[in-house]
Amino acid sequence: MELSIIGFLGIYRFEDGAAIRGGMLVTDTTLKPVEFRVTAPVRPEKFQKILYGEILDEHISVELIGLPVLNALQQKPNLILVRNQLFLGMNAKQEIPTVLTLKEDEPLFKKGASTQSLNSLNSSHPPIKIYISEPFEGQLEEIAQQLQAMFQFRNLMEPFDRLEKACEDVHDRQVGDK
Repeated sequence: MELSIIGFLGIYRFEDGAAIRGGMLVTDTTLKPVEFRVTAPVRPEKFQKILYGEILDEHISVELIGLPVLNALQQKPNLILVRNQLFLGMNAKQEIPTVLTLKEDEPLFKKGASTQSLNSLNSSHPPIKIYISEPFEGQLEEIAQQLQAMFQFRNLMEPFDRLEKACEDVHDRQVGDK
């Protein structure tokens, strides 16, 4: 797989957690924006919270945010980077690898899971580690090598900040709100 387009996918809570939006910032390998998509706010009802129980957040992340945003893109990424482990459920439902991106000191949700570290010669951005779930686990090393080449010159965590600010701006302007 040759990386040329990367998607940064995130989920954000607003209105004291009552509204949830997701968004994807699609960039080229220099992290220049190519496309941006954001969902309308998801507002789970009390009855949905009861029926879904502890799997509600995963359902919202994958089925109501991740997959719909991905399907709405005109420019499909070769790789999706996420900061929320719940998005890893997308790996079983579509063909673009979704990779969890963590700061070096952040704990992984799964003990003993295999990760790859990315280190920069440029000390302005700290090391990170990546993790990928089935069915793409065998591609972790190849993905890490390609991301490592980018990480030498670009901070792969920074687009998540842009994505969060863009989603906040969209929510503040009530775009897509009914």
